[in-house]
Amino acid sequence: MVIISKKIQAAVVGVGFIGKQHIEAIHRIPNTQVVALVEPNGESAKRAAESYGIDHYFTSIDDMLNMDGIDVVHICTPNFLHYPMAKQCVEAGLNVFCEKPLSLTTLESNELKELARKHSVYTAVNLNYRSNVMIREMKHRISSGMIGTPLLGQAQYIQDWLMFDTDYDWHFDPSKVGPSRSVADIGTHLFDLIQFVYGEKIVKVFADLMIVYPTRKKREQTGETFALEYGDTVTEVDVVNEDAAFILVQLESGIKVSMDISQVTGGYKNGVELVVSGSKHSLSWHQERADRLIIGNRASGNEELYADPKYIDPSLRRFISLPNGHAVGWADAFKNSISEFYEDIRNDGHNDSQSYVDFETGHTLMKLVEASLQSSKEKRWIDME
Repeated sequence: MVIISKKIQAAVVGVGFIGKQHIEAIHRIPNTQVVALVEPNGESAKRAAESYGIDHYFTSIDDMLNMDGIDVVHICTPNFLHYPMAKQCVEAGLNVFCEKPLSLTTLESNELKELARKHSVYTAVNLNYRSNVMIREMKHRISSGMIGTPLLGQAQYIQDWLMFDTDYDWHFDPSKVGPSRSVADIGTHLFDLIQFVYGEKIVKVFADLMIVYPTRKKREQTGETFALEYGDTVTEVDVVNEDAAFILVQLESGIKVSMDISQVTGGYKNGVELVVSGSKHSLSWHQERADRLIIGNRASGNEELYADPKYIDPSLRRFISLPNGHAVGWADAFKNSISEFYEDIRNDGHNDSQSYVDFETGHTLMKLVEASLQSSKEKRWIDME
């Protein structure tokens, strides 16, 4: 593998909502440059390249792979393209930062994991919440014993962007997202956060997945994901993947954590919450107030810890780029994940920061998605072994 001491040059595949977030995050990282875009729609590719000042754009990943000087490829496409595109890039010897979920099935994710190992490339799956500084502080307080013995926990990821039966886009098509929608899309974030902050693997899963609208009214979508811009023609379509899920997971130590997942809950835009109950204190983090950590006390008032270098463990200060009162949030965690990934590429060695999820962990998360589907179907606990 080539050690990169020069400016890291990135290519971004897909320039929709999430692709633009990747471009903007990369632009915030010193000594990096987006040198190429890939987008099937040539006009969209050209427009995005001109908007961001990017010199090269292509309408196929094959053309991009013929370009010299690319160090890492960001795959920001619909789910069904993650596997074939990541495979192409890995086999070409390129480092890959892929959107989640890594693939549609564990067969695909396992192959990607093995290919990454064979070709000795660095890989990442975008699960950026673990790089929020207050999540890092939460993990530190658990591992250092500051909250006592962890007893149990709750986690939720709830949204409202698919609340009405008239809400419909490509996420409802199993050929594009696989057999799971909400668990694969947002539940993977919770699986990752739970394992990350507790420092333990999930060993058992019990899940109940539900479809709240057996049919939805499909209209042609004209905007990006979350834009909810539609045409006038309406057709009734059967829904085959879940709108919501209740999942109970058990960790290696026996701790149980409940997970609530919903894309149909009014008023919640990106409602990620994590609560850890310890024998001395509890810890609560809410993504929509991402710069705060609530320390829950029994014998006194609760404490609200702000994201500021003065208040957190010194080893975590690099995750904050702004002082107290300048809220760190989603975009900062996003940038942190990519930045730490790039540092590993540059230094040809893992810095053990655990700031990003590689393809091996991405494969583990896909196993948890499939275990949840199996559990819901068979109405029983699934042992991850």
